Amino acid sequence: MPHPWLTMFIIADAIIVTAIGLLIISGRLKLKGSFKVTTGGVDLPALMAFSKEKHARIGEYLRANWSGAPESLPQVLETLLAELQSDAQARGLTLDREMLKSILASSVRAHRVVKSHDLGEAMKRVA
Repeated sequence: MPHPWLTMFIIADAIIVTAIGLLIISGRLKLKGSFKVTTGGVDLPALMAFSKEKHARIGEYLRANWSGAPESLPQVLETLLAELQSDAQARGLTLDREMLKSILASSVRAHRVVKSHDLGEAMKRVA
């Protein structure tokens, strides 16, 4: 059985956190500040903005340049990957090829243009 002071501390903590949360949600308390999160030398907000911006382009390119034949998909993905790499470098983002492949695969899946199995096989063949 925990000590009574520990129980009281946990209850008081829960009340304070809940009260602050309610003040923030209601708009009575506003937090100001900016956060820059980096992982592995990559600015995550910049990475997210890049991914979001390129998502529409990836869908357009797939619909315009992929015939639907699974054997032609690796070439289309390779071209898109090269375009992503060029655009990332132009923005000053240092992204390795695996990160770009992950962004590309995630976007292609979200567009639901390619069957999951076909995408997996094509991504294995993309260098």
